[in-house]
Amino acid sequence: MIGEFFIISNRIKKKIGSIFSGKQDMILDLGCGNNPGYHKFIEGRIICFDRVKTGITQIIGDANNIPFKANSFEKVISINSFYYFKNPFSVVRGIKRILKKNGKLVMVFPFIYPIHDAPEDRYRFTEYGIRQLLKDDFDIRYIQAVGGIFNLPAVFFHSLIKGIPLLAPKRLKALTSLLSIIILYPFYILAQIMSLLDFLDKSGRWPTYYFTVAIKK
Repeated sequence: MIGEFFIISNRIKKKIGSIFSGKQDMILDLGCGNNPGYHKFIEGRIICFDRVKTGITQIIGDANNIPFKANSFEKVISINSFYYFKNPFSVVRGIKRILKKNGKLVMVFPFIYPIHDAPEDRYRFTEYGIRQLLKDDFDIRYIQAVGGIFNLPAVFFHSLIKGIPLLAPKRLKALTSLLSIIILYPFYILAQIMSLLDFLDKSGRWPTYYFTVAIKK
């Protein structure tokens, strides 16, 4: 998912690389999906956990009942997964249990992002919602908005490219998808370049994602 906006995606991957530098660390990727490109920026042994079988899934299960012993991991990473969980507060408590003392939790939350995978797409957390989610179990090191008001055109064109084919009759979906890409993709690339100006947006009101780092209490 974070590969969809190449400029802010690179910002996130650099942040991940600066945090996951311990080669001996045991790391749980909670909600790994099927193509976690950010793994190449992570040092350590990664255990891939998801609710469905993918090409890389090692453990299949429910995030509300994480099947690992207490104090098993140095770090947990969860990229664009928390909005799927039925009870995110329960998941946070489970993560605290499996982390070692001073274990680190790294999360990416989408905020300004279209609904997808309905009806499993349940939540959009603001910064203040993330603080509420973590306050009982973790000390928050920082919550950083990634993507601001200047990335909104990229979100818009991305939504058009993905969304217009959904409106077409089934027999025309493939053609509509191709035409959407041909017509709109150049605008999408230009819009992403515009996101380089996001450093001017100090408001924190228009995040595409939130990047969060927290330490187990």
